Amino acid sequence: MRLISYRHGGREAFGVVKGDGVVDMTARIEHPTLKSAISGLSIGEMERLAAGADPDIGLGELEYMFPVTAPDSIFCVGRNYRAYHEVLEDGGPEWPSIFARFAASFSAHGQEIFRPTVSEQLDYEGEIGVIIGKAGRHVPESRALDHVAGYTIVNEGSVRDWQSKGTQNCPGKNFYRSGAIGPWMVTRDEIDDLDALRIRTTVDGEVRQDGGSDMMIFKIPFVIAHISKFTWLSPGDVIATGSPGGSAIEGTPPRWLAPGQTVSVEIEPIGVLSNTVAAE
Repeated sequence: MRLISYRHGGREAFGVVKGDGVVDMTARIEHPTLKSAISGLSIGEMERLAAGADPDIGLGELEYMFPVTAPDSIFCVGRNYRAYHEVLEDGGPEWPSIFARFAASFSAHGQEIFRPTVSEQLDYEGEIGVIIGKAGRHVPESRALDHVAGYTIVNEGSVRDWQSKGTQNCPGKNFYRSGAIGPWMVTRDEIDDLDALRIRTTVDGEVRQDGGSDMMIFKIPFVIAHISKFTWLSPGDVIATGSPGGSAIEGTPPRWLAPGQTVSVEIEPIGVLSNTVAAE
């Protein structure tokens, strides 16, 4: 099942994607947002209600929002694929590299992402996004997926020269609307094998990234358990799990994103996240 948050007719709503339309759940269940609904364990109820309903609105008529609006936390895993040479030179890292991003550093599906005024080094990184559905702390790895509501797509855009302006990732990873999340979330039951997902990133239709989740160094259950050791995970939190090789920075010379280009990330069975680049 695909769950979406959107704007239409001056109101914010959420629902179930059915074909080329959406069954509006805002008036059908007693939750004001999708974040509230997944924390209230209402996914099964939404599936039942949508099964007997026709779409209320077409996908082409709405404005996409983040799949789950207002996440409390967005965590990212850096260099988590075996495609990176420096990751492999010493046999691989012992622990994952975790950093946080602000919600304001992302756009929704169909919105513009911004190349900042202070840099031309805007890069793309197609990633699997995990959406937490059940709160937890010190979550055992063996039960980590019980805390997952579903999965989405993340373009974890980076401003590369700003990653070296200091010792931390924070500035280069948090430029306003430099990345994207969406277009919706698919529920956990839609993906049987998390190690069999293909991530393809294209720029104006040209394939730049094409890799499999089997190359992930720290698997999703381990990452969830690891993060929960230092902080609470809350419903609606997003974890971006790392990107395969092929980012612009790896090119000679690097082919940075430029205004007017369209960058798309496809992960089946989730869908396609697409955004046009604009100058800030």
